[in-house]
Amino acid sequence: MNKLKAILSLPADMQLIEGAEPFRIDPPGAKDAFLILHGFTGMPCELSIPARAISEMGYAVYAPRYPGHGSCRADFMNTRAEDWLRRAVDAYFELRGQYRSVSILGHSMGGLIGASVAASYGAPRLILLAPAFDILGGVIQYTPFLAPFKPVIKRGRPIPENEVNDPARSRRYREYSTDDIVLEASQLRRLQKLGCSLIPEIKSRVLLIQGTKDEAVNPASPEWIKSQACKAESFDIQMLEGCNHVFPFAQGSTRMAEIIKDWLRRN
Repeated sequence: MNKLKAILSLPADMQLIEGAEPFRIDPPGAKDAFLILHGFTGMPCELSIPARAISEMGYAVYAPRYPGHGSCRADFMNTRAEDWLRRAVDAYFELRGQYRSVSILGHSMGGLIGASVAASYGAPRLILLAPAFDILGGVIQYTPFLAPFKPVIKRGRPIPENEVNDPARSRRYREYSTDDIVLEASQLRRLQKLGCSLIPEIKSRVLLIQGTKDEAVNPASPEWIKSQACKAESFDIQMLEGCNHVFPFAQGSTRMAEIIKDWLRRN
């Protein structure tokens, strides 16, 4: 291993998965921007549809990649919640230096991070896509206690049929989803607790979109989030009938894009 990779504790053969690269869209004449934040074990490309919809409304968009995401498990397990938060904050300030205002869109864990950034630094608009404030199953609350003793629980899950023929998606699944990576789930739990504590400080105009068939995040959580966001300038909830957690890049993505564009016209 060369010296740089050794200093950073990076795997010697680490390469990004296709689609994990950060992306940016800068429409001519854009004065305002959106920071686009992907989810836990996700990649920037998963939010290309909402990002494109937002750019069509005249906003510049930037989707960074969190450290350890879109690469490999060894890299992932060398990162912590602070690394992911810091990447989002840095990206926010990069945009703030170039545009009049910076709004935020986040999916799942990206919703937790986006809400935390919006509450702490301000954002005129905050779009939350199935934000992971209330993860189903309840197991995540125990991960901080289990992680020191069992950082990974081997499951050997097969690659889903709808991803097995996609080289990028199947590689992502092998690295991040075949087993339970408890160590990193404990970091997600830390972000969840931080995000929940900061909901009352959000002053943005908020749009929350979630699928009625979300298998990862409680579909009943949007009303609770709204009740806690007592300082939000406005708070709109849209439920996508029959859609699951990954609607930003699967079934429901077209409807989601229409909802976002319509909401931006009014906000």
